[in-house]
Amino acid sequence: MRGQHDETEHSMTPWPVHGGQLSELARLFPEALTPWVDLSTGINPHAYPVPRLDVALLNRLPDPLEEQALRFAAAEAYGVSPDYVLAGSGTQMLIGLLPVFLSRFFTPSSVRILEPTYSGHDAAWREAGFSIQHVPFDASLALPDSNMVSVVCSPNNPTGRCMSVAEIASLADCHAHAGGLLVVDEAFIDFSPETAASLLPHPGLVICRSFGKAYGLAGLRIGFLLASHPVLHAMRAAMGPWSISTPGCHIGREALSDHVWRTNMATRLENEMAALRRIVTRGGMEFVGGTSLFSLFRSPDAQTIWENLARAGLLVRRFDWDDTLLRFGLPSDEATLRRLAKVFG
Repeated sequence: MRGQHDETEHSMTPWPVHGGQLSELARLFPEALTPWVDLSTGINPHAYPVPRLDVALLNRLPDPLEEQALRFAAAEAYGVSPDYVLAGSGTQMLIGLLPVFLSRFFTPSSVRILEPTYSGHDAAWREAGFSIQHVPFDASLALPDSNMVSVVCSPNNPTGRCMSVAEIASLADCHAHAGGLLVVDEAFIDFSPETAASLLPHPGLVICRSFGKAYGLAGLRIGFLLASHPVLHAMRAAMGPWSISTPGCHIGREALSDHVWRTNMATRLENEMAALRRIVTRGGMEFVGGTSLFSLFRSPDAQTIWENLARAGLLVRRFDWDDTLLRFGLPSDEATLRRLAKVFG
């Protein structure tokens, strides 16, 4: 089994294993029920209620104080100092820049990624010229080599596996002592009680945090790196001002400051995900793991189930490295949940 989310075609049907592109899916399944529903993502289907904005915000660049307010709101939400927060136009952009700027401080001897996991990390380090060691997520990790970088997603996408904060602390200490760095992607941590951000400041730790997934505003393109490592200052200087749009600064600040919404949403997502899991497991699939925003299931008939779901106008995520697995995001309403239940009988 390969550990990448390779966005290539599966041998059964000419359909990319990654989600989206509903227009292409409609072409391949013209008989499907409509409207099509994309359950292939891990994005909250209940978006944060965007406040009414003055159109003038679209007419000007963000003021430094607006960008600062966003950074301070993120710092308060994540429990770190504002000095340890770097905001960018989506976490993926920051993931791509990190290997390039980290080489200003040391040359990683090797890069180790715990798998299976999100492929964006592999792509970023390969693009920067590094070879990758892929290690199973549940393997006993050897002590890091000198100047080694290790990457772990916790909660992991797509398995939902988590490392405890204590485990992350131990790994980060080992990497710091070896002159290296531990990168922890916490894209799906927002509704969990523990976060590695509590370990900052730490010389051997960088944390990736997504905004769009938890708040259902992925199109706003906001993401963060959290670290006390000087690489953040180098990246901030190179990115320059205006890395977040003016509306993004305002919407992001308000959402991150809304603790009541986040608490209520955590309960809502937990209940709705429990309902989804009941439907799918009653239909014969085995629950493998997940978070409040996605669930991974296994079945020897997974590809047939995928096609049955497609004919019902429902897209879920499949993986070319294991054709027994399907990942389901949350439906946005009861009608979609009923459509899902009908497929599983």
